[in-house]
Amino acid sequence: MDFVLNGRTLSLDAATVKARTAVVSPDPIRTHWVEIDGCRWPPKQALRIAASVDGEPFISHFALRVFQRLGFTTSAIPRTTAGREIPPCRPPGDSGLTDEDAVEAFRRLDSFLCAHPLTATLANVEAQLAGIDRHDAESIAEAAGFDEDLVDSALVVRERVGMLDALIHAAVITQLVPRILDEGETVTKRPSLGAGNDPERRFDLETTHRVAEFKLSSWKGADGARQRGLFADVVGLSLDDTGRRRQVYVVGALPVAFLKTSRRNALKTLSKGPLNVRGAPGLTPTTTVAAFTAAAGIEVIDLTGMLPGLR
Repeated sequence: MDFVLNGRTLSLDAATVKARTAVVSPDPIRTHWVEIDGCRWPPKQALRIAASVDGEPFISHFALRVFQRLGFTTSAIPRTTAGREIPPCRPPGDSGLTDEDAVEAFRRLDSFLCAHPLTATLANVEAQLAGIDRHDAESIAEAAGFDEDLVDSALVVRERVGMLDALIHAAVITQLVPRILDEGETVTKRPSLGAGNDPERRFDLETTHRVAEFKLSSWKGADGARQRGLFADVVGLSLDDTGRRRQVYVVGALPVAFLKTSRRNALKTLSKGPLNVRGAPGLTPTTTVAAFTAAAGIEVIDLTGMLPGLR
């Protein structure tokens, strides 16, 4: 049987598995196992020995599938997170995912992304896939390194850190509240630390003195979706008519420059935004993003000056 690991095609058969493991002792079983000639093995150890892939990163789920295809009995492969929601802090015993697997998955994913810049890789694969047939598609997938273990590893990482953006958002706001509040200023509504569309909480932070939004994405230069989301928040801030300060906190020079200097048409930027912001006072067919931001009195604050670790 042929299988692809880390972009390489390897061959393995049941007889080779039995012969190569016969002269080695299995390590203790932790969670998963494969049975070879009546003896249970940790699947990763058995695959490393049988296929001579010592040192290459892969996770238990991948090894289990290889052995199942070769006809060996194994422990069950837990369902991945594809298509359903699994809490990122789910205990390993519930999902069959060990801490060792998680570390290996991070290592595998990091190794791939360091060697294959994702944007360039995707563009290259897209170009190669245009107009090809089934057989060519297989070789392209192999050359790209898009194998089953990579998918498994990415799903494991997503399961473990799926709420990472929400965590960063919450932690940053919580750190900043005591830094930005003035003497005598109090928080008047429960802050919006995570994702949600609570109509009672229009802003991330609302106090006696200010309304504020926090946009913590790291801009790279081609940021159309981020521009639309950021400007929609700016327009939302402009709808507050209480006289409080209107502030938007961003990360880096690019979003600051977008709000302060962009000549992009404001209405076109909001074309996919909520209806309430598209009808905001001050928006005309000729209004630019920068002109609207200035006219609405929005304070644009770069968080890297307050939290240098942000980037």
